[in-house]
Amino acid sequence: MKKIKIIYVAGLITPRGINSVHPAIDYLLNVRNLIRASLDVFMAGFTPFCPALDFLFFLQLDKGEYITEAMIKKFSKDFLSVCDAVVLTPKWRKSPGTLAEIELAKKLGIPVFDTLDDLEDYVEKNNERD
Repeated sequence: MKKIKIIYVAGLITPRGINSVHPAIDYLLNVRNLIRASLDVFMAGFTPFCPALDFLFFLQLDKGEYITEAMIKKFSKDFLSVCDAVVLTPKWRKSPGTLAEIELAKKLGIPVFDTLDDLEDYVEKNNERD
């Protein structure tokens, strides 16, 4: 059985469809939450992929360059497809993107865990850490 090492951290980023008074602030707080969750995954000894860091690409665009939502979704799906597991963050149920990522993970046979603790318990029971 493949050892679990690379973890895709999934959760709510863009507050679409959520009754939000301050969507820009909510977006930044959601990015913070995913980065924090990724740091927790890292500190637990795994290698996280944090899709919320894709905003950094937008900060580096030169005149005439652009990034579409489809490009960002492909970027995330490509990384998800090479991960060993997915860990969800709180509020993920409000994220259509996370629901799609869970569906893709299941299709690819990648296990999905509700919490980092669940992942660690699974790895410990199955001795699946690299």
